[in-house]
Amino acid sequence: MQLKKKLLGSFIAVAGTALLTFGGYATVNHTVFHANSGISSAQQTPAPQTLTVDGTKLTASVTNSNPKDYQLDYNDDNNNRHATFEKQTYDDSQAAANALDYLGQQAGTKDELKNGNAAVSQGTLGHVYTHWNQGNWSITTVTPSQAAGGPNPTTFANQVANQIKQSSLPVKNVNHGAIVLYSNNEQELANTVKWQADNHVYQVASDQANLAIQLSHSAN
Repeated sequence: MQLKKKLLGSFIAVAGTALLTFGGYATVNHTVFHANSGISSAQQTPAPQTLTVDGTKLTASVTNSNPKDYQLDYNDDNNNRHATFEKQTYDDSQAAANALDYLGQQAGTKDELKNGNAAVSQGTLGHVYTHWNQGNWSITTVTPSQAAGGPNPTTFANQVANQIKQSSLPVKNVNHGAIVLYSNNEQELANTVKWQADNHVYQVASDQANLAIQLSHSAN
């Protein structure tokens, strides 16, 4: 099925049963402006300079200063990286769309989330992929199978849908967006939120699902 084929090529195999924790967060105000030279701080991007999630303060540092293709790393006070914010510029909007991995309606076991969105689920290789479309966004959650000790896939999908409702996704000039979130806290920044704005693609990657949503919301 299309969902499996598109997702399995890029997903990192996960294991464990840690559930998503939804905590408070805070960001500092920032001013957005266009730079003609290299990016030197988060203030020259839509992203915040700092972000506090569940009591842990993360601070942005520039690891690629190219204004067309920059990257920010978000590290804690011990210099452990928990998230990145990237911008990639393509030759045209079609090339950017091709890089997005947006998924339309998929086949699978039908379900309905608490917010009324119709979702479908597919199980493979010990994981359950739950997918739905919300506006111009494609959203996929990934949980270990319940046989492997994972959480209820629909429960986790509802948690994600609820947090997205509380922390709105980027909307300015957004053509489409694609989200992939795991119920486990990942060490390899497997949780991603990507959105296309004309010939640009912005991406948040993080080791926690709630952090990916919150950082994307802060870049709105």
